[in-house]
Amino acid sequence: MASTWSWLSRRRHSEIVSKYLEHLDKILETVKHTQKLVQAYSRGDREELEKQYQNVFESERQADEIKRKIIDELSTEFFHPIDREELIRLVLTTDGVAAYSKLASRGLLLVLDRKIDQRIVEKLLQISEKVVESVELLKQAALELLKNPKNSLKLADQVEKLEEEVDDIRVDALKLVLEYCDQTSTSLCIIAKELVDALENASDKCEEAADVIRSIALLSI
Repeated sequence: MASTWSWLSRRRHSEIVSKYLEHLDKILETVKHTQKLVQAYSRGDREELEKQYQNVFESERQADEIKRKIIDELSTEFFHPIDREELIRLVLTTDGVAAYSKLASRGLLLVLDRKIDQRIVEKLLQISEKVVESVELLKQAALELLKNPKNSLKLADQVEKLEEEVDDIRVDALKLVLEYCDQTSTSLCIIAKELVDALENASDKCEEAADVIRSIALLSI
């Protein structure tokens, strides 16, 4: 069965992708602010951390608003059910990147006046950097859907590679968390583990979004 991408007008195709790119821009803002927030925590800069949390909160809220508009449009206009499902899955999966980034930011806000082992914080910095890079690649991959879908496939592969790197960092981070848990309070131990998991989940959502872009790209070739 032919995909909607093959028979939608070029203008309509561009409109849908453009709205997704607008959503991605807000996701990218969210993960960049999260990275800056982790950096502020690493430096012990309370004022900057609180500022960046507000930025994370606002960017994630704006991403949610765009997400709702896209879903409303998809539900009220004619699309083949297969294509509607793929588009909705793409938007919801990408939105998960911002949600997990916000969760990590909120976790660091909870321990604002307490210091998690700096070695763990360094791992959080590494993961947050990979997440930013992954979202930037997702944006490039989405842009290529309008130009050359085969390039989208290559970019999606790069996102997958970054997620594998994050998996390795997570393993190292969890080893440090286990050591840390023997030396600190239960509450800080739990928060440290949740911070690692939240950022790693953001990376997982990037890979899932890349998989959906792969699917759309293959239907477009």
